[in-house]
Amino acid sequence: MHSHDSELARERLFSVYGADGFDKGRGKFGIRANYAKLTAVGLGFCSYDCPVVVTYPEANFVRQFFSIEGRASFTTSDRSTSIGAWTPIVDGKSRLRLEFGEGYRQLVLRIDTLALERTIKALAGDASDKRLELSECDPNPSSMSFVRRQVFHLAEELEAFADQYSPLARAELERELVVRFLLAHEHNFSDLLRREPRGAGRNAVERIEAFIEANWSRPIDLEEIAGIANVSVRTVFREFARAGKGSPAQFAKRVRLQRAGELLRSPSDGTTVTAVAFRCGFQNIGRFAADYLRLHGELPSETLKRAQSR
Repeated sequence: MHSHDSELARERLFSVYGADGFDKGRGKFGIRANYAKLTAVGLGFCSYDCPVVVTYPEANFVRQFFSIEGRASFTTSDRSTSIGAWTPIVDGKSRLRLEFGEGYRQLVLRIDTLALERTIKALAGDASDKRLELSECDPNPSSMSFVRRQVFHLAEELEAFADQYSPLARAELERELVVRFLLAHEHNFSDLLRREPRGAGRNAVERIEAFIEANWSRPIDLEEIAGIANVSVRTVFREFARAGKGSPAQFAKRVRLQRAGELLRSPSDGTTVTAVAFRCGFQNIGRFAADYLRLHGELPSETLKRAQSR
C-alpha cells in the first residue's frame, strides 16, 4: 500500500494488519506498507510521513519490531519503551499501542505462538504438555544482530522473488528464521537447550539421510526427522556434526543441488535457472549459483546452456 488517504490506510490497517485503532497527527499524511504471510511467519514493513498512533487487540502471535529510521515507541500492559534496532519480544497476550514519529520506518516480525512451541519442543526433545513461555527481557545483542540481518534479508528476498517461491522455498525460509528466533531469546526451555543431548549413533544419521534423499522436495520438518531417529532434534544436530555432515539442512542442500543438476541437464521447454533453484528450495539465486559451482564445477547456467545445445 502506498497512499496519502488516511481513511484507506485505516481500512487496510484494520483488515490486513488486525489493528483496532488508528489516529494520525499533524502534517501531511502518507503511508507505505507491505505485508507478507508465509505460514507461521508474517513480515511487515511500514513508513509514515506524519505522526501516527495505531492500536492492536490481543493476538495469538508474538511480535518483534526492527527500526530502520526515525523514532517510535510501543506500550503494552507490562511496559512502555522506545523501538530501537530491535525490541524485546512483544507478547500478544495484551493490547498493544504503537506511536510512530514523523518519517518513521520499520520492519515487524510476527510468529505464531503455537508454531514456536512446536519447534522448541522438537529442539528440546520435550513430549510433555509444558507450554512455551517467552521472556520479554532484553535479548542478547550478539544473537539479535544476527536475527536482524536475517529478517532484513528475508524482506529483500520476498520483495524480489515472493511470487516465484515454491512452497519448499517458503517453508525453508520460515523454518530457519523460527529456529534462529528461538535460539536468540530466553524462555522456559532455554535450560534444556543448554544441556548436553544424549547420544544416538551412526544409525540415526543414516536413517535421516535416507529419509531426506527420498523426500528431498519436502521442507525439513524438525519434529519428523527427530521422530524417525527417535531422538531430540538437538541430538540429531550433534550426531550430524560428529559424522562430519554439518546438519540435516546442509545435507538436504547437497541433495537438492544434485537434483538441480539433474533438472538442468534434462531441461524441458521454458526451463530456467531461477525456476529450478526455487523448485529445489533455494531462495537466493546468487548463493545457489555459488553452491552449485562448488559441487558441480560449473555454473548452473553453463549446465543448462550445454543441455539446450544438444
